[in-house]
Amino acid sequence: MFLCRAQTVFSRGYYFKTSFPIDGTGGTTRISKRLVEGIFSWLVQGLDSAILPLIATAVVLSAMIVRRAEPSRAIFGRWALWICVSCGTAILLSKSEISSKPTWSLALFCMLLWLFIETVYNWLAIDAISRSGMPLFPSYKRCEGCGQWPADKAFIKLRELLRKLGFKSVGAAVGQIDGVDYLRINLFENALGSTRLSLLFMPRGQSSLSVFYSLATLGEKGERVVTDNVFIPFGGFYPDNVYLERHPLVRSLSRLMKIHDRRVEKSGINQIAWNVDAIDDMNAQQDITERLNVNLGFLVDPAEREERGIISRVGRYRLWSELWTLNYLGKPKNYC
Repeated sequence: MFLCRAQTVFSRGYYFKTSFPIDGTGGTTRISKRLVEGIFSWLVQGLDSAILPLIATAVVLSAMIVRRAEPSRAIFGRWALWICVSCGTAILLSKSEISSKPTWSLALFCMLLWLFIETVYNWLAIDAISRSGMPLFPSYKRCEGCGQWPADKAFIKLRELLRKLGFKSVGAAVGQIDGVDYLRINLFENALGSTRLSLLFMPRGQSSLSVFYSLATLGEKGERVVTDNVFIPFGGFYPDNVYLERHPLVRSLSRLMKIHDRRVEKSGINQIAWNVDAIDDMNAQQDITERLNVNLGFLVDPAEREERGIISRVGRYRLWSELWTLNYLGKPKNYC
Protein backbone atom coordinates (compact mmCIF):
# COMPACT_ATOMS: atom_id res chain seq x y z
CA MET A 1 0.00 0.00 0.00
CA PHE A 2 2.86 2.41 0.86
CA LEU A 3 4.63 1.78 -2.44
CA CYS A 4 1.43 2.16 -4.48
CA ARG A 5 0.71 5.49 -2.81
CA ALA A 6 4.31 6.62 -3.30
CA GLN A 7 4.16 5.90 -7.03
CA THR A 8 0.81 7.72 -7.28
CA VAL A 9 2.25 10.80 -5.59
CA PHE A 10 5.24 10.98 -7.92
CA SER A 11 3.15 10.19 -11.02
CA ARG A 12 0.60 12.99 -10.58
CA GLY A 13 1.04 16.70 -11.03
CA TYR A 14 1.83 17.68 -7.46
CA TYR A 15 4.15 20.61 -6.89
CA PHE A 16 5.97 22.20 -3.98
CA LYS A 17 6.92 25.72 -2.98
CA THR A 18 10.35 27.26 -2.61
CA SER A 19 11.17 30.59 -1.02
CA PHE A 20 14.17 31.51 -3.18
CA PRO A 21 13.76 33.78 -6.25
CA ILE A 22 14.35 32.29 -9.69
CA ASP A 23 13.15 35.09 -11.93
CA GLY A 24 14.85 37.84 -9.93
CA THR A 25 11.61 39.30 -8.64
CA GLY A 26 12.08 37.94 -5.13
CA GLY A 27 8.63 36.37 -5.07
CA THR A 28 7.76 32.83 -4.12
CA THR A 29 8.11 30.54 -7.15
CA ARG A 30 6.14 27.37 -7.76
CA ILE A 31 8.05 24.53 -9.30
CA SER A 32 5.76 22.07 -11.04
CA LYS A 33 6.42 18.45 -11.69
CA ARG A 34 7.88 19.41 -15.08
CA LEU A 35 11.17 20.40 -13.44
CA VAL A 36 11.40 17.10 -11.59
CA GLU A 37 10.38 15.28 -14.77
CA GLY A 38 12.99 17.16 -16.78
CA ILE A 39 15.82 16.33 -14.37
CA PHE A 40 15.02 12.63 -14.25
CA SER A 41 14.33 12.46 -17.99
CA TRP A 42 17.75 13.97 -18.67
CA LEU A 43 19.40 11.48 -16.31
CA VAL A 44 17.50 8.48 -17.68
CA GLN A 45 18.05 9.41 -21.34
CA GLY A 46 21.74 9.67 -20.72
CA LEU A 47 21.70 6.15 -19.31
CA ASP A 48 19.22 4.77 -21.84
CA SER A 49 21.87 3.26 -24.09
CA ALA A 50 23.92 1.87 -21.23
CA ILE A 51 21.72 -0.67 -19.46
CA LEU A 52 24.30 -3.46 -19.42
CA PRO A 53 27.16 -1.15 -18.32
CA LEU A 54 24.84 0.09 -15.58
CA ILE A 55 24.30 -3.40 -14.25
CA ALA A 56 28.01 -4.20 -14.51
CA THR A 57 28.87 -0.97 -12.70
CA ALA A 58 26.38 -1.83 -9.95
CA VAL A 59 28.03 -5.22 -9.43
CA VAL A 60 31.51 -3.69 -9.28
CA LEU A 61 30.39 -1.03 -6.83
CA SER A 62 28.74 -3.65 -4.66
CA ALA A 63 32.01 -5.59 -4.53
CA MET A 64 33.89 -2.40 -3.69
CA ILE A 65 31.59 -1.73 -0.74
CA VAL A 66 32.36 -5.16 0.70
CA ARG A 67 36.09 -5.17 0.01
CA ARG A 68 37.09 -1.58 0.74
CA ALA A 69 37.64 -0.47 4.31
CA GLU A 70 37.49 3.26 3.59
CA PRO A 71 34.05 4.53 4.69
CA SER A 72 34.08 7.41 2.21
CA ARG A 73 34.41 5.00 -0.71
CA ALA A 74 31.77 2.72 0.75
CA ILE A 75 29.36 5.66 1.10
CA PHE A 76 29.99 6.75 -2.49
CA GLY A 77 29.51 3.15 -3.62
CA ARG A 78 26.16 2.83 -1.85
CA TRP A 79 24.82 6.05 -3.39
CA ALA A 80 26.05 5.10 -6.85
CA LEU A 81 24.68 1.57 -6.50
CA TRP A 82 21.30 2.94 -5.40
CA ILE A 83 21.07 5.33 -8.35
CA CYS A 84 22.43 2.89 -10.97
CA VAL A 85 20.16 0.02 -10.00
CA SER A 86 17.10 2.27 -9.73
CA CYS A 87 17.64 3.98 -13.09
CA GLY A 88 18.66 0.75 -14.82
CA THR A 89 15.55 -1.05 -13.57
CA ALA A 90 13.36 1.87 -14.67
CA ILE A 91 14.83 1.75 -18.18
CA LEU A 92 14.28 -2.01 -18.40
CA LEU A 93 10.66 -1.66 -17.27
CA SER A 94 10.07 1.14 -19.76
CA LYS A 95 11.72 -0.63 -22.71
CA SER A 96 9.91 -3.89 -22.05
CA GLU A 97 6.60 -1.97 -21.84
CA ILE A 98 5.78 -3.63 -18.51
CA SER A 99 4.66 -0.24 -17.26
CA SER A 100 3.21 2.72 -19.15
CA LYS A 101 4.43 5.22 -16.56
CA PRO A 102 7.11 7.75 -17.56
CA THR A 103 10.65 6.48 -17.08
CA TRP A 104 11.50 9.26 -14.64
CA SER A 105 8.50 8.25 -12.52
CA LEU A 106 9.59 4.61 -12.57
CA ALA A 107 13.10 5.66 -11.51
CA LEU A 108 11.74 7.52 -8.48
CA PHE A 109 9.53 4.57 -7.62
CA CYS A 110 12.50 2.16 -7.86
CA MET A 111 14.53 4.40 -5.55
CA LEU A 112 11.74 4.28 -2.98
CA LEU A 113 11.47 0.53 -3.43
CA TRP A 114 15.22 0.21 -2.80
CA LEU A 115 14.85 2.18 0.43
CA PHE A 116 11.97 -0.01 1.52
CA ILE A 117 13.80 -3.29 0.77
CA GLU A 118 16.99 -2.17 2.50
CA THR A 119 15.00 -0.94 5.50
CA VAL A 120 13.33 -4.34 5.85
CA TYR A 121 16.68 -6.12 5.42
CA ASN A 122 18.42 -3.98 8.06
CA TRP A 123 15.53 -4.39 10.50
CA LEU A 124 15.58 -8.19 10.06
CA ALA A 125 19.36 -8.23 10.51
CA ILE A 126 19.10 -6.24 13.75
CA ASP A 127 16.34 -8.55 14.96
CA ALA A 128 18.53 -11.57 14.17
CA ILE A 129 21.43 -10.06 16.14
CA SER A 130 19.10 -9.33 19.04
CA ARG A 131 17.92 -12.94 19.19
CA SER A 132 21.26 -14.58 18.43
CA GLY A 133 22.55 -14.46 22.00
CA MET A 134 25.71 -12.68 20.80
CA PRO A 135 27.04 -10.45 23.61
CA LEU A 136 26.94 -6.77 22.69
CA PHE A 137 29.39 -5.92 25.47
CA PRO A 138 31.82 -8.85 25.46
CA SER A 139 34.64 -9.17 27.93
CA TYR A 140 38.19 -9.16 26.62
CA LYS A 141 40.91 -11.52 27.67
CA ARG A 142 44.59 -10.75 27.75
CA CYS A 143 46.51 -12.12 24.81
CA GLU A 144 50.25 -12.39 25.25
CA GLY A 145 50.96 -13.45 21.69
CA CYS A 146 48.75 -10.88 19.97
CA GLY A 147 51.33 -8.13 19.74
CA GLN A 148 52.41 -9.19 16.26
CA TRP A 149 51.45 -6.85 13.44
CA PRO A 150 50.02 -7.89 10.07
CA ALA A 151 52.65 -8.10 7.34
CA ASP A 152 51.10 -5.25 5.39
CA LYS A 153 52.76 -2.06 4.19
CA ALA A 154 50.05 0.18 5.67
CA PHE A 155 50.30 -1.47 9.12
CA ILE A 156 54.11 -1.27 9.05
CA LYS A 157 53.84 2.49 8.43
CA LEU A 158 51.34 2.75 11.27
CA ARG A 159 53.74 1.04 13.66
CA GLU A 160 56.52 3.42 12.64
CA LEU A 161 54.20 6.38 13.22
CA LEU A 162 53.39 5.17 16.74
CA ARG A 163 57.08 4.97 17.56
CA LYS A 164 57.61 8.46 16.18
CA LEU A 165 54.76 9.83 18.30
CA GLY A 166 56.16 8.22 21.44
CA PHE A 167 53.45 5.64 22.10
CA LYS A 168 54.42 2.49 23.96
CA SER A 169 52.53 -0.79 24.14
CA VAL A 170 50.65 -1.55 27.39
CA GLY A 171 48.94 -4.77 26.38
CA ALA A 172 46.83 -6.65 23.85
CA ALA A 173 43.46 -8.37 24.15
CA VAL A 174 40.97 -10.33 22.07
CA GLY A 175 37.19 -10.49 22.06
CA GLN A 176 35.60 -13.83 21.26
CA ILE A 177 32.21 -15.12 20.12
CA ASP A 178 31.66 -18.87 20.54
CA GLY A 179 35.39 -19.35 20.99
CA VAL A 180 36.30 -17.55 17.75
CA ASP A 181 38.40 -14.38 17.84
CA TYR A 182 36.51 -11.60 16.06
CA LEU A 183 38.22 -8.51 17.47
CA ARG A 184 41.80 -7.84 18.49
CA ILE A 185 42.82 -4.75 20.42
CA ASN A 186 46.35 -3.42 20.85
CA LEU A 187 46.68 -0.83 23.62
CA PHE A 188 49.23 1.99 23.82
CA GLU A 189 49.98 5.02 25.99
CA ASN A 190 51.75 8.24 25.14
CA ALA A 191 54.99 9.28 26.81
CA LEU A 192 53.16 11.16 29.59
CA GLY A 193 50.77 8.27 30.26
CA SER A 194 47.80 10.64 29.99
CA THR A 195 46.35 9.41 26.68
CA ARG A 196 45.58 5.85 25.74
CA LEU A 197 45.31 4.65 22.18
CA SER A 198 43.37 1.52 21.25
CA LEU A 199 43.89 -0.08 17.86
CA LEU A 200 40.89 -2.23 16.98
CA PHE A 201 41.68 -4.87 14.37
CA MET A 202 38.60 -6.44 12.80
CA PRO A 203 38.43 -9.01 9.99
CA ARG A 204 37.33 -7.69 6.61
CA GLY A 205 36.53 -10.56 4.31
CA GLN A 206 38.60 -13.71 4.60
CA SER A 207 42.10 -12.41 4.12
CA SER A 208 42.35 -8.81 5.32
CA LEU A 209 41.91 -6.62 8.37
CA SER A 210 40.40 -3.23 9.10
CA VAL A 211 41.82 -1.04 11.85
CA PHE A 212 40.04 1.62 13.90
CA TYR A 213 41.54 4.10 16.37
CA SER A 214 40.23 5.18 19.75
CA LEU A 215 41.94 7.86 21.86
CA ALA A 216 41.04 8.39 25.53
CA THR A 217 42.29 10.99 28.02
CA LEU A 218 41.49 10.81 31.75
CA GLY A 219 40.68 13.78 33.99
CA GLU A 220 41.28 14.03 37.74
CA LYS A 221 37.51 13.89 38.45
CA GLY A 222 37.08 10.71 36.42
CA GLU A 223 36.08 12.42 33.18
CA ARG A 224 37.03 10.63 29.99
CA VAL A 225 37.42 12.45 26.69
CA VAL A 226 37.21 9.81 23.96
CA THR A 227 37.67 10.33 20.23
CA ASP A 228 37.47 7.47 17.74
CA ASN A 229 36.83 6.75 14.07
CA VAL A 230 34.80 3.56 14.50
CA PHE A 231 32.47 2.94 11.56
CA ILE A 232 30.13 0.60 13.42
CA PRO A 233 26.66 1.67 14.65
CA PHE A 234 25.96 1.45 18.37
CA GLY A 235 22.83 3.48 19.06
CA GLY A 236 23.01 3.06 22.84
CA PHE A 237 24.13 5.25 25.73
CA TYR A 238 27.42 6.02 27.43
CA PRO A 239 28.03 7.09 31.05
CA ASP A 240 27.80 10.80 31.85
CA ASN A 241 31.53 11.03 32.52
CA VAL A 242 32.39 9.75 29.03
CA TYR A 243 32.56 12.49 26.39
CA LEU A 244 32.65 10.51 23.18
CA GLU A 245 32.93 11.99 19.72
CA ARG A 246 33.15 9.85 16.60
CA HIS A 247 34.74 10.78 13.28
CA PRO A 248 34.27 7.71 11.06
CA LEU A 249 35.45 9.51 7.91
CA VAL A 250 38.80 10.43 9.47
CA ARG A 251 41.14 7.56 8.60
CA SER A 252 44.43 9.25 9.49
CA LEU A 253 45.70 8.68 13.03
CA SER A 254 47.63 11.96 13.01
CA ARG A 255 44.53 13.92 12.05
CA LEU A 256 42.41 12.12 14.63
CA MET A 257 44.98 12.96 17.31
CA LYS A 258 44.79 16.66 16.42
CA ILE A 259 41.01 16.54 16.76
CA HIS A 260 41.34 14.75 20.10
CA ASP A 261 43.93 17.20 21.44
CA ARG A 262 41.67 20.14 20.55
CA ARG A 263 38.74 18.46 22.34
CA VAL A 264 40.84 17.83 25.46
CA GLU A 265 42.02 21.44 25.50
CA LYS A 266 38.49 22.74 24.98
CA SER A 267 37.07 20.51 27.73
CA GLY A 268 39.31 22.14 30.33
CA ILE A 269 39.90 18.91 32.27
CA ASN A 270 43.01 18.45 34.39
CA GLN A 271 44.71 15.48 32.78
CA ILE A 272 46.16 12.74 34.96
CA ALA A 273 48.13 9.63 34.14
CA TRP A 274 46.27 6.34 33.81
CA ASN A 275 46.90 4.31 36.95
CA VAL A 276 44.78 1.23 36.20
CA ASP A 277 45.57 -1.74 33.99
CA ALA A 278 44.33 -1.05 30.46
CA ILE A 279 42.55 -4.37 29.92
CA ASP A 280 40.99 -4.42 33.41
CA ASP A 281 39.72 -0.88 32.88
CA MET A 282 38.31 -1.80 29.47
CA ASN A 283 36.33 -4.74 30.91
CA ALA A 284 35.10 -2.60 33.81
CA GLN A 285 33.82 0.04 31.38
CA GLN A 286 32.06 -2.67 29.36
CA ASP A 287 30.17 -3.78 32.50
CA ILE A 288 29.26 -0.20 33.48
CA THR A 289 28.01 0.64 29.99
CA GLU A 290 25.96 -2.55 29.71
CA ARG A 291 24.20 -1.92 33.06
CA LEU A 292 23.49 1.67 32.01
CA ASN A 293 21.89 0.55 28.75
CA VAL A 294 19.70 -1.95 30.58
CA ASN A 295 18.55 0.77 32.99
CA LEU A 296 17.83 3.23 30.16
CA GLY A 297 15.87 0.71 28.11
CA PHE A 298 18.25 0.17 25.21
CA LEU A 299 18.84 -3.42 26.30
CA VAL A 300 16.24 -5.87 27.59
CA ASP A 301 16.47 -7.05 31.19
CA PRO A 302 18.48 -10.31 31.31
CA ALA A 303 15.49 -12.20 32.79
CA GLU A 304 13.38 -11.41 29.69
CA ARG A 305 15.96 -11.85 26.94
CA GLU A 306 15.05 -15.42 26.05
CA GLU A 307 11.60 -14.24 25.00
CA ARG A 308 12.27 -10.69 23.74
CA GLY A 309 15.88 -10.80 22.61
CA ILE A 310 18.77 -8.63 23.80
CA ILE A 311 17.86 -5.28 22.23
CA SER A 312 14.58 -3.55 23.04
CA ARG A 313 12.30 -2.09 20.35
CA VAL A 314 13.52 1.40 21.17
CA GLY A 315 17.10 0.16 21.01
CA ARG A 316 16.51 -1.48 17.64
CA TYR A 317 15.14 1.75 16.24
CA ARG A 318 18.12 3.73 17.53
CA LEU A 319 20.51 1.16 16.07
CA TRP A 320 18.64 1.11 12.74
CA SER A 321 18.61 4.90 12.42
CA GLU A 322 22.35 5.18 13.12
CA LEU A 323 23.02 2.40 10.60
CA TRP A 324 21.28 4.52 7.94
CA THR A 325 23.10 7.74 8.77
CA LEU A 326 26.46 5.98 8.87
CA ASN A 327 26.00 4.03 5.63
CA TYR A 328 24.74 6.95 3.56
CA LEU A 329 26.01 10.10 5.29
CA GLY A 330 28.97 8.91 7.37
CA LYS A 331 27.36 10.58 10.38
CA PRO A 332 27.05 8.79 13.77
CA LYS A 333 24.82 9.78 16.65
CA ASN A 334 25.92 12.55 18.97
CA TYR A 335 27.07 10.75 22.13
CA CYS A 336 28.31 13.80 24.02
